[in-house]
Amino acid sequence: MKHFLNWREFGVQKKLHILMQSTLIILFAVSMNWISGRFEQQIIDHAEQRAEETADGLINGMNMLMLTGGISVPENRTLLLEKMRQSKGVRELRIVRGLSVAAQFGPGLPEEQAQDEMDRTALRTGKTAFKRVDAPGKLPVLRVVVPFIALKNFRGTNCLSCHVAEEGSVNGVASVNIDLSQDLENLAEIQRGLWAGLILVQILLSLFIYWLVRRLITKNISRPVKSLQRAMSEIERNNDLSMRADVDEQNPDIGEMARTFNALLASLENANERLQLYAKMFENSGEAIMIADVNGRIITANPSFERITQYSLAEVVGQNPSILSSGRQSAEFYKQMWESIESTGQWYGEIWNRRKSGEVYPEWLSIGSVRNARGKVINYIALFLDITKRKEAERRIEFLAHYDLLTKLPNRALFADRLKHALLVAHRSGSKVGLMFLDLDKFKSINDTLGHLAGDQLLQSVAGRLKSCVRDSDMICRQGGDEFMILLEEIGSAADVELVAKKIMAVMCEPHQLGVEKRVVSFSIGAAIYPDDAADDEGLTQCADNAMYKAKESGRNNFKLYEDEQPGYTSTGRPDLS
Repeated sequence: MKHFLNWREFGVQKKLHILMQSTLIILFAVSMNWISGRFEQQIIDHAEQRAEETADGLINGMNMLMLTGGISVPENRTLLLEKMRQSKGVRELRIVRGLSVAAQFGPGLPEEQAQDEMDRTALRTGKTAFKRVDAPGKLPVLRVVVPFIALKNFRGTNCLSCHVAEEGSVNGVASVNIDLSQDLENLAEIQRGLWAGLILVQILLSLFIYWLVRRLITKNISRPVKSLQRAMSEIERNNDLSMRADVDEQNPDIGEMARTFNALLASLENANERLQLYAKMFENSGEAIMIADVNGRIITANPSFERITQYSLAEVVGQNPSILSSGRQSAEFYKQMWESIESTGQWYGEIWNRRKSGEVYPEWLSIGSVRNARGKVINYIALFLDITKRKEAERRIEFLAHYDLLTKLPNRALFADRLKHALLVAHRSGSKVGLMFLDLDKFKSINDTLGHLAGDQLLQSVAGRLKSCVRDSDMICRQGGDEFMILLEEIGSAADVELVAKKIMAVMCEPHQLGVEKRVVSFSIGAAIYPDDAADDEGLTQCADNAMYKAKESGRNNFKLYEDEQPGYTSTGRPDLS
């Protein structure tokens, strides 16, 4: 029953039939009511006419009694009323005297004295009054009160010879009750016949309309729609969005539906192709892609995400991305990140995260928000790359740019920057800086006799021993070939430089293991002091270089501090060996 009364689940044909049948029922009911009303009105009109005719007959009888002089005898008036009551359909008849007649001849019989509202209204207005009432026993009657007006017509015309009456005055009224029982029974019989006829007409008309509607719907709607539905089912069964439904040109509406459906299929096919392309990009992207909902819970991720983080998709779905946090970023960092996402819709930068194994790694992260048509954030998309190798490459490049690949010591460029900075600090603080130039004695003979591999081993061994002779704050540089430089910051005097030189010469007394061979090598060392010997880095370097050549000239395995006007030196600082 509930399903039957559910209007939304009715088909078009059933809805149309219900509406049309309801319209027919309402139309027939209104028509029946109108026809019955017309018949009933005719009955009332006929009853009114009979009442007026009875009243006219009563007046004529009263006039005859006046002419014969019998009007004054009450029995004559009573006999006249009884005779008039025998008229067809008259249930009750009485007469009521007007004021002028009652004043001259007396109130009359008791029934002539009784007045109700209808009587008094007719006496006062001189207009006929009608009212449908029920007599005892629920019998339907029509009461008609007809006034007797002097000189208006034959009614009461002889009254002028008997009493004084003003023209147009009401001498009295006749109250007539007409029995409507038989008329209404006849009307009910007519109504039953009408209902039977109308019901028969409605049934025949309903069957015709049902046949006509069914034929029209089947031809113009059901059959074309079923054809379109079969095409849709075929497309769904084959999952082939490239198929198209046939356009029925004979039914413009269905044809337009087919064209709209084909246009929708074309859009879906295009969208499906794009989705497949995006899916391939998502799956094959080298970047890790993670999609989260508005609450920050992970919805999905691509294979690169699993590869980089070592978490499977099943392990992270529904989780917060904070499971990847390394703990290296502060709460303020994340606060600024989300402020940027909320204000600009995106954030990108370098961040440290943690793999499932616990390994911390650097990544380049980009986060963007996705908004719907109303501008409300519905998703967040994060793309990131593991930049561990890039970081290693950057460190490698930086190392090659500033360090010697063989000895792992700073190279000339890095040493030059450090020297300038050290001199600037010393100038501001008033401290001293020592610069040492070191040259391996007879290094060429080792390369020639033992080979370049042994020479490289010697340089590496020498570099290690030099590190043991200086402070952590000092810097050792391989100048190139077999030359080294040492920067000593914040020294007190030249004695500090001499102390370092003695340590170097002492550690160099121990032989170096070069393959199967052992060799002892020495250094020729020159040094200069800032600001005692020079006021800038170039001058200080030149002075230390000159001192080193002085030490080499003095017999190698020697140390010399720079002295002004050293004999045997040219203006360029190099010894004159000519």
